[in-house]
Amino acid sequence: MALAGFQGGIFLRDPSDDIRMYVRGRLHLDFHSFLGGGASALPAKDGGTLLAPRFFARRARIELAADLFRRWFALASVDFGGQPITNPMGEAQPATLPPGQAPLQAWTRFAPPQSVGATAQLANAYIDYTLLRQFHVMLGQHQAPFSLENRTGNDQHPWMERVLPIRSFVQPNGKEIGMTIWGDLNEAQTLSYELGVFVGDGPNRPQVDRYPDFIGRFVVRPFSRGTPATKEEFAERSSSLAGQLLQRLQIGVSMQRGARDPAFVAYDYPAITTAQGFALWDPRYRDTRGRLVRVLPSGAQNRIGGELRAPIGPFELRAEAYWVDNGTREAIDGLAFEHTERLGNVEGVGWYVHASAWPVGDAYVNGEPGFSRPPRLDLSAPETQKRNDDRRGLEVMAIAAGVQAAYDGAARGGDYDTATPGAPGRTSKISVFQVGLGATYWHTRFVRVTVNWLAYHTPGSGTGENLALVPGNLLEDAKNPARSATWMHELGARAAVNF
Repeated sequence: MALAGFQGGIFLRDPSDDIRMYVRGRLHLDFHSFLGGGASALPAKDGGTLLAPRFFARRARIELAADLFRRWFALASVDFGGQPITNPMGEAQPATLPPGQAPLQAWTRFAPPQSVGATAQLANAYIDYTLLRQFHVMLGQHQAPFSLENRTGNDQHPWMERVLPIRSFVQPNGKEIGMTIWGDLNEAQTLSYELGVFVGDGPNRPQVDRYPDFIGRFVVRPFSRGTPATKEEFAERSSSLAGQLLQRLQIGVSMQRGARDPAFVAYDYPAITTAQGFALWDPRYRDTRGRLVRVLPSGAQNRIGGELRAPIGPFELRAEAYWVDNGTREAIDGLAFEHTERLGNVEGVGWYVHASAWPVGDAYVNGEPGFSRPPRLDLSAPETQKRNDDRRGLEVMAIAAGVQAAYDGAARGGDYDTATPGAPGRTSKISVFQVGLGATYWHTRFVRVTVNWLAYHTPGSGTGENLALVPGNLLEDAKNPARSATWMHELGARAAVNF
C-alpha cells in the first residue's frame, strides 16, 4: 500500500489508512477583453479603466484537506488570485472623517489611484461528519446549497464563470457560513438533499444581525437505480438514447428564506455584473440633491425555483429558473445607521438554458455538475482511477440566459425622490439578456483551456427605459451614438490547472 502518491489527487496516509492528507490547488490564468456597447469610448474616470484588455491570475488557490477515521473530513483553502487594483478611477478617499460629515474638505486627500490591492482571502473552510451515506453534517463556509449552477465547482464548470442570472441575481453570495445536513440515497444519487441554516451574510462576512437564512435543495433522478440487477440489464438500459436519458435525467428544486434587520445591516445590495466584472445594474444612484443613495437589503429575502438536467450520450441540456423577492431600503451614503429614506423591493426571475456537446474525445471529463461534495479520494482501485484520470475531450457550449426583474425604491414605504427607480416617470425595469458560445479542451480533468464569447443585451437602456446599462449609456456626450447602445460583448480565455 503506497503511503503517498497521486491517484485522482495528491495524498499522504498513515500505514493503517486511518488518516489521510490531501494537497490540492487551483491556478486560473485569464484574459479579458470588452467589445462594443461604447466600451472603448468610456473615459477612465467613468469606468473605462476597468474595460481595458487585461491578463491576470483569476485564482491562485491552495487547499489542504484531512480525511480522518473514515468519518471526519476537513478542508481549508485560501485564494490569492484576483489581482485587483484599488481606487481604479482615482475618486476614493481614505476614511478620515466620521460617517455623516461631508467627505470633501480642504484638508482631506484622495487615496492613491490604481494601487495594488491585497487578495488573500478564505475560500472554503469546513468540517464534514459522515454518519451514513444518507446523512452528513457539514459546518463552516462552503457553497450554499442552492441551484445546480451554484453547486458546481469552478474547477469543473465549463464556462469561465457561472452564468449571470445565478451568480449576480439569484444567489450572488455563492458561499455561506453555517451548518448543512445532506445525503445521497445511493451511489446513483436517485435522491439527494441539502438543507442548511446559515448565520453569515455571504463569504467571509459573519452575521451582523440576528436573523439566520434557511436554504435547501432537493434533487431526484426518478428513473435511475442504485445498482443494476445484472450487467445485462445495465447494458440494455444504456444501449438506447432513451435509456441514457432516463438513467441520468435530473430534476431539482431550491429555496431560500431569510431576513435582514435594517437596524444592523448596512452593506450594499449586490450589483448585477457581467462575467468579466462590468456592473450592468449598480443599485447606487444620485438623488436630485446630488447625494449618493445606497440600496441595502432589508426585510424578507426569498427565492425559489427549479432545475433540469438531461444528458443524452455526448449531449447535455441544463435549465434553471428562479423567482426572487427581496426587501430593500435606501440610505444616504454615510448615514445608513441613522436614517432610512424609503423601503423598496427587488423582485423578478433569473433563468438560463445551457447546451453542450463533446464532439472529440471522451465525454464528461469534468464529472457530474451540481454535486459539491467533500473531495475524498478512492484509493482502492488504482487502475480504474488511472483510466479516469487519463480521460480527455473537447466540450463546446452555448447559453441563453436572462434576468427580468424590477426595483422599486419605495414599494414598501416612504416618499419618492424624482430620481428614485419606480417614481412617477422613472422606470423600475431591470432587463438583461445573455447569450454566448464557448469551448473547453479538457486535457484530463486537471488541465483545461477555455475560450468564451458572451454578449449582453439591455433593451431600452439607451432611452432610459431600463435600469441595467451598457458602457455607452454612461457617456456624458449626448451626441455620441454609443449613448443609445443596448449591447456589449466580452471575449475571454482561460488556462487552468486544478489538482
